Amino acid sequence: MNVVITKIVTFFTSLITMLTAIFCPPPAVVPEFPETTERIQTAFNEGEFVMGRNDLVVSPDGDDSNPGTVDSPLKTFERAKELIKSNTSDESITVWFREGTYFIENTVEFTAEDRGNVLYRSYPDEEVVFSGSKEISGNWSETEINGVNAFVTDVPVESDDDYFRSLFKDGERLSRSNYPKTGLLKVSGEPLADESIAGSHAPEFFTFALAFYADKNDVIDFENPADVDVRIMHFWRDDLLPVHSVNTETGRIQVTKPSAMRIRVDDNYIFENVKETLSLPGEWYLDRSEEKLYYIPQDGDTVENTVLYAGVNEQLLTLNGAENVSFQGINFENTDWNHVDGTHTGKAFPVSHPLYDTIKYGADHPQAAFEVPAAIYISSSSDINFTDCRFENISYTAVKFDKASENCNVTSCMFNEIGANAVFIHGDFVVPATTKNINITDCHINKYGRIFNNAIGILLTHAIDCNLSNNEIHDGWYTGISVGWNWGYSANSTNNIKICDNLIYDIGNGWLSDMGAIYTLGIQPDTVISGNVIYNVGCDEGRYGYGGWGIYLDEGSSGMLVEKNLVYDCSSQTFHQHYGKDNVVRNNIFAFGGEGAFRISKNEEHNSLTLTNNIFVTDNATMYALTTDPDWFVDDSNAYWDYKRGGNVYSGDSMNISERKSMVIMSLRGYYNNAVFADPLFKDPENRDFTLALNSPALECGFEPWDYSCAGTKTLF
Repeated sequence: MNVVITKIVTFFTSLITMLTAIFCPPPAVVPEFPETTERIQTAFNEGEFVMGRNDLVVSPDGDDSNPGTVDSPLKTFERAKELIKSNTSDESITVWFREGTYFIENTVEFTAEDRGNVLYRSYPDEEVVFSGSKEISGNWSETEINGVNAFVTDVPVESDDDYFRSLFKDGERLSRSNYPKTGLLKVSGEPLADESIAGSHAPEFFTFALAFYADKNDVIDFENPADVDVRIMHFWRDDLLPVHSVNTETGRIQVTKPSAMRIRVDDNYIFENVKETLSLPGEWYLDRSEEKLYYIPQDGDTVENTVLYAGVNEQLLTLNGAENVSFQGINFENTDWNHVDGTHTGKAFPVSHPLYDTIKYGADHPQAAFEVPAAIYISSSSDINFTDCRFENISYTAVKFDKASENCNVTSCMFNEIGANAVFIHGDFVVPATTKNINITDCHINKYGRIFNNAIGILLTHAIDCNLSNNEIHDGWYTGISVGWNWGYSANSTNNIKICDNLIYDIGNGWLSDMGAIYTLGIQPDTVISGNVIYNVGCDEGRYGYGGWGIYLDEGSSGMLVEKNLVYDCSSQTFHQHYGKDNVVRNNIFAFGGEGAFRISKNEEHNSLTLTNNIFVTDNATMYALTTDPDWFVDDSNAYWDYKRGGNVYSGDSMNISERKSMVIMSLRGYYNNAVFADPLFKDPENRDFTLALNSPALECGFEPWDYSCAGTKTLF
């Protein structure tokens, strides 16, 4: 009986509140705006040159027979490392690199046998580059290809080791030629039974395929089909597959690497590295059969002045069992890539399969570019630090901290044009985790996932006690920060992760689905998501497109605090929890979700989360999307406003009359407790200025303003 009385009282209270919001809106006022702290950015201070007793100096103009002094510097990184290894002093050592480019043809390896307490750094105010490329210049001649002017030069390709997939000019990655030149193609037919094999888990998603069918009008007779790649977009994965053969009569495309996900009719795809479409300035093609490199010149290019750099090294550094090794002010640039030979699923096809002998690469993990190698790989190492470094035109993941690494830092670094993940923190799946205290702070991550599109800005799988804060992350095809790697409620080795004060924007760009600017998985006690500013997160809302969320707590995400985040302009909801337990979501601003403000996808018997003191604003979209049944979560003291409908807000599947739920219905179901339905009086919401007026009605629900201008990097890059 008490429950019935409570619901009746709630009904009339909500009715009065609703009518007041509709017919008695707050008075027009000239709001006063609180002063906000100006975001202070400073250039990194490189310090001064002070030559220590054990220090060494390296210069491109040096000689490895020199002693490594200022006047007689060494020439190579490798020689400096050899000399340090034989130094028995306990004092710290700095290796000073003078300005110039150091070409690293073979991976430089650090092990437990290498001396610690060493800093490799640039001479102050000088630009130092560690490059994984080689120069290609001179011997160009003019020619014509596909009806356009081109440069051509001989490039020996005696083996696969001589074949490269990356070419750079003036610090920019040059484009391979694609087909089609604009737009996307659509898969016309799925693989036949003898061209695919179902995975052991969720075959509706994970079916490995070695062929698919295109509209025969969409394929061309490639001169060198074995050098062509096909990129197929699935939900949250792009498969980059080398072509085996193309049948122009039937449209059958066979590949030499199994797809990681099921290929479906209408999946988007394109061909890459196509000689027949080489035509735009800056495009290039390496014809291994002719042993010739073709390049379409850009403005100002001549056969005399054109200098290109071909990627020849995929991995610059490895540190395995190393201790106390640091890098400062170094630019790591221009590495190459190859197709990932996946080990997660292996070849997937049994030896008896009729297409088994055509497989060159195993199918790899279907999520987050998980198996893509790293240009800088750290494993079982401690106190490895990168400060004021640049990672640019890296074709794989830039930096990976692997199992049992601890107390490492990436600070005030710039990542630009990264092929896969900018930073990957990984560890063995053990509890407690042995990978710990890895901190990625004050870094600018721009244009990640440029080759392996489903990559992450910062990916953390199995680790504890890590800080991912004050980073600026943007222009990726997929999720900005991803934390956790355990689906469901079983024991998780990830906890106590701080994801704070990051600026994340322009994520997704309509390419992939099922993503968020910040994404989590599994039980993560003491993980905090706070102070982040997130905007412009979007997916392709086509046949298979879904899920461009701001903050996305995926399967089993539990025990987390989400507070003081500003999230706006997402193609789906600004906040989404698939399912989880005992999360607290408080004091956030969630604004202008394309499909609504808030969503929980799965109803469970326990409380999913507590939602309190938040501001939700929409523009003719639902507040609670697909979450209109009772007992999914607890809400209390939140503010709601729809700029088109005023205080008359709706929840439900959509704003269609048949699917939306009124305030009264939602109140009877136990929601909108102690709610405020009023314009929160943001300074300029149309132009996305969410500065709150001092007399904002949202303050009545206990909302506490914070200075969201502090999100992002502290260093000016």
